[in-house]
Amino acid sequence: MSSELFDSYETEYSALITSARHRLETTLPRLVGAERRQALQTTEQELSEALELAEQLEVELLSLGGAQRARAGPRIRQYKEDVARLQQEAKRVAQGMGNHEANRRALLGDRAVDSSSASEGGALDGDQRTRLLSGNERLEGGTRRLQESHRIAIETEAVGAGILQDLRAQREQIVSTRNTLMEADAHIDRSQRTLRTMTRRLMANKMITTGIVVVGVALVLLILYVKLVR
Repeated sequence: MSSELFDSYETEYSALITSARHRLETTLPRLVGAERRQALQTTEQELSEALELAEQLEVELLSLGGAQRARAGPRIRQYKEDVARLQQEAKRVAQGMGNHEANRRALLGDRAVDSSSASEGGALDGDQRTRLLSGNERLEGGTRRLQESHRIAIETEAVGAGILQDLRAQREQIVSTRNTLMEADAHIDRSQRTLRTMTRRLMANKMITTGIVVVGVALVLLILYVKLVR
């Protein structure tokens, strides 16, 4: 599940960074005025979202397996470097636009620029609506990512609880096996003591039997000797 979420974030990042790069390299150079400013704002918003996704990818990287994490780590670092580079390029474009407006004021005067600004008022309102819509989309995207992360956290907690239950059951089995071994060891000790007692009794009986035989033989020899002497 974490791998699928990681792939989803990576796909969304690729779409944003591709769109921002195309707008910076291809679209912006052909635009002027309000359209150029609107395109630049959209690009900056996309780059901001791409950076958030790159940071989220860093978080999700911790839930991947060792081999997959090793492959994805350098790729995510490159993602952040690409976003930083494109953001710097967007700043240069914005500074260039500011210099262009200053030169225009110097050449045409404030009246010409003010009339141009008035004609662009409606476009600025459109820019505000676009920023609001884009901000709302970013908020919804962030909410979806938080909900997905929360769901994954709940699933991970459930898996951890299952693992703890398995470990507890295995511990009980180990304790039961240890108790059984201790009882078997006690039985073996008792058996060894019984065998030693039986061995001692057997040796004692053997010695008694030998003594009886020796005494019997001695009595027989004594009787024979007495008879021979008489």
